[in-house]
Amino acid sequence: MQVSVEETSELGRKMTVMVPADKIESAISERLNSLKGRVKIDGFRPGKVPLNVVKQRYGSQVRQEVMADEMQASYREAILQEKLRPASGPAIEPTQIETGKDLTFIATFDVYPEISLCDFAGLTIEVPVSEVVDQDIDDTIERMRKQRMEWNAVDDAAQNEQRITIDFTGKKDGEEFEGGKAQDFPLILGDGGMIAGFEENLLGLKTGDEKTFAVTFPEDYGNKELAGQEATFDIAVKKVETGSLPEINSEFIKSFGVGDGEVETLKSEIRQSLESELQQQLNAKTKEHVMQALLENNELTLPDSMVKQEIDALRQQALENFKMEQQSELPDSLFEEEAKRRVKLGLVIGEIVNQQKLQVDTQLVNQRIQQLAGQYQDPNQVIQYYQTNTQARASVESLVMEDQVVEWILSKVKQDNTKQSFTDIVQPRT
Repeated sequence: MQVSVEETSELGRKMTVMVPADKIESAISERLNSLKGRVKIDGFRPGKVPLNVVKQRYGSQVRQEVMADEMQASYREAILQEKLRPASGPAIEPTQIETGKDLTFIATFDVYPEISLCDFAGLTIEVPVSEVVDQDIDDTIERMRKQRMEWNAVDDAAQNEQRITIDFTGKKDGEEFEGGKAQDFPLILGDGGMIAGFEENLLGLKTGDEKTFAVTFPEDYGNKELAGQEATFDIAVKKVETGSLPEINSEFIKSFGVGDGEVETLKSEIRQSLESELQQQLNAKTKEHVMQALLENNELTLPDSMVKQEIDALRQQALENFKMEQQSELPDSLFEEEAKRRVKLGLVIGEIVNQQKLQVDTQLVNQRIQQLAGQYQDPNQVIQYYQTNTQARASVESLVMEDQVVEWILSKVKQDNTKQSFTDIVQPRT
């Protein structure tokens, strides 16, 4: 077997491989002889079909199969011989397949880049630190009270913090637009749930009032046809209500699953929940800072084929998430930046794992699976799924390995611990 390799770009390779004709013919003969004892052809007893008849019937098919198998096997052998590290599967094109002549084919592919990792000791990474304080617990209880707000209809003119129920119809250039109409629509004035100017026009209205007013959609509004455009709204007030917060008594506390109805028990459970959520967010933000440091401080050329594969994966994910048809045109440019980010991080993290000979911690993987399973009604079924599904478990192992890499990096860099409040880290749920 003869092999020659040509560089088509910094990472692109074009490999020409020639396989001797006698090796191909030998493999074909061996496969035909094997078929002779197994094929059934009318007029011949099993195992007694003459070789020339088998060759006449199956020769062309066997030749194609042998050449396809030989190109794959020879490609793998050539890669080892030339000490290459392909970053993706090859595109293989035969250039000489005539009977009796050497088989020649060309394989084109990208190789992995050489990666020189940065000096981690010279990096400083921001690590947020925070804690749950009593005020965070009190704020949570207040939000819980608001969730159970009791609303009572009033004849007053609508003011901030009151709930108003309306029918409305939005029009642009005199024509109704999609999504601009609703009936019995409730909103709490002052919460900012509508575009700027909408809620302000409802202040002072009473039950039964009607009004038409104009507002301008923000420039960054999600619907591009409405972004920056003026629209008019016809509204009719159905109801104005004033809310009253429930007392923090045993009944209120038990309604949230606290069996003994005690305030201290409620606060204790809230603290545990907030501390768990805070720790998750601290870990996530720290990991985000570490990953950003990896991106900014490690320069390397990315294999085009890997970026293309990631773009295709992101596009497929978008199609599934938004329930779009497969033929929907989503250009590569929409996903290119994120694809490059993912490929670069994957290569750098992989290099750290290889250089440091890191092994995934099985105990941490099992703990992560138990955490995931705890979110479902039947945790044991979920745990069983990850134990029996190799691909699913591998996805968890990948996440755990990322966390191990983050811990390794944090042990090498200078950490800038920045004190932040709970609400700075975890946005309160409304």
